[in-house]
Amino acid sequence: MLTWESLDRRAVPAWYQDARLGVLVLWGPYSIPAWAPLTGRHAQVVADNGWTQALAKDPRAEWYANSMRVTGSPTADHHHAAWGRLSRYESFGRSFRQGLKAWDPSQLVDSLAGSGARYLVCCTKHHDGFLLWPSRKKNPKRREWQTAMDAVGAFAEIAEGLRMRFGVYYSGGLDWSFGGLPMRSLDDLLEAIPSTKTYAQYVDAHMRDLIARYSPAILWNDVCCPARQDLLSLLDYYYQSVPDGVINDRFGQYDPEEGTGLLQGIRETVRRVLPWGKTPSAHASAAPAPRHLDFKTVEDDNAPSDEGAWERIHSIGFSPACNSEETEESLLSMSGLVHLLVDTVAHGGNLLLPVGPDASGQIPEQLALRLRGLGDWLSRNGEGIYSTRRWDVTEAVTDEGIEVRYTKKGMTVYAILLGTPGGRAFTLPSLRLLPYASIRILGSISHATWSQEGRDVQVRLSEPLREAPAHVVSITPAPRLT
Repeated sequence: MLTWESLDRRAVPAWYQDARLGVLVLWGPYSIPAWAPLTGRHAQVVADNGWTQALAKDPRAEWYANSMRVTGSPTADHHHAAWGRLSRYESFGRSFRQGLKAWDPSQLVDSLAGSGARYLVCCTKHHDGFLLWPSRKKNPKRREWQTAMDAVGAFAEIAEGLRMRFGVYYSGGLDWSFGGLPMRSLDDLLEAIPSTKTYAQYVDAHMRDLIARYSPAILWNDVCCPARQDLLSLLDYYYQSVPDGVINDRFGQYDPEEGTGLLQGIRETVRRVLPWGKTPSAHASAAPAPRHLDFKTVEDDNAPSDEGAWERIHSIGFSPACNSEETEESLLSMSGLVHLLVDTVAHGGNLLLPVGPDASGQIPEQLALRLRGLGDWLSRNGEGIYSTRRWDVTEAVTDEGIEVRYTKKGMTVYAILLGTPGGRAFTLPSLRLLPYASIRILGSISHATWSQEGRDVQVRLSEPLREAPAHVVSITPAPRLT
């Protein structure tokens, strides 16, 4: 029988850190309105009193069910104008179920295959409570609040066909079909977390069903899980079913009846795991932590300060789910996307890219182009990304001012230039190469030679490098730091 102590001794399976890139598919009734105002990245809302603004003017399309109920919010105004004042969110669920009858999952394959991602996480239930698989444990609050077609199974088949690891996302802490809307503040959000035994049993039955049906390599929970859920028993079942499976750090159990001190802990934890969260404050260390995790999660540009497996969730645009308001200007550029991946991996993390299919179940072309562009870059430079680990130094700057990120694999260190040198030479600072070291530029026909110039290494090229988001310099054996 599994114990918390034995879990502490469990090593993170190597496949997870080898993968380095995953895609999270967020798809549900919120994909019908597919709307959120472009009011600025959510990570910029950092003040405590900014939570009211964040909830009322939420820039995430998957929060539509909440935002449309906040009187005077941009989403509420849009909903009334586009769908009518009497229109209810539940009608989107019916439309979504109907649309699944014409859905062709195979049309997603090219975009997902071309991304270079090594794992695929599928949303099975978001905060609106809608289920994307035909669970026998039906929603007791809302009739037919799930799909008749096994959409999750379709994504699992796509992942298997592409030889990608498959994971499931499940919102354990929030389920708006059980009440709690609208949420205008952090206190509202905390009160919206169901705490009944019935809900704990509901969540536990779903997770066990997902494990039994799909054997997910990643069990990706969100916003915590019910205080009355037997979490150790669930994890025992999961690891017995999927010995090399992994879970994230969002399985903490919190009981609002335990007092104000714990309430402060919940506040700090929510700040860490929800997208508007600031860098954890001094109180965060006192927050109740999950009893076990395989990898930590951070949102947007944050990064953990300690070692260990971690994952950065960063959307390509303002909203992780499909948003018809997105423009070329609001989406990450191709260079920005490559730089995001490189920076994450250099700091020892995985990048999880949320992607929102539209109402028909297809990835919008703006996003598909970026996924394919990222995959094209990885096809030439993936050696410096996949299966690599963090090196002794993560960052540097060349003599031209080009930022550099480092990764390592075995006896090789990869210096990744986040830009293209202007000529046929550049300098890598504070490195000392062994006399017999070799240097090559991945994906380039340019021949590279090197010389030690004091504390730095000058790299000379047979011809200038072609313009690209980033260039990977392979150095074997690994250099020493000066």
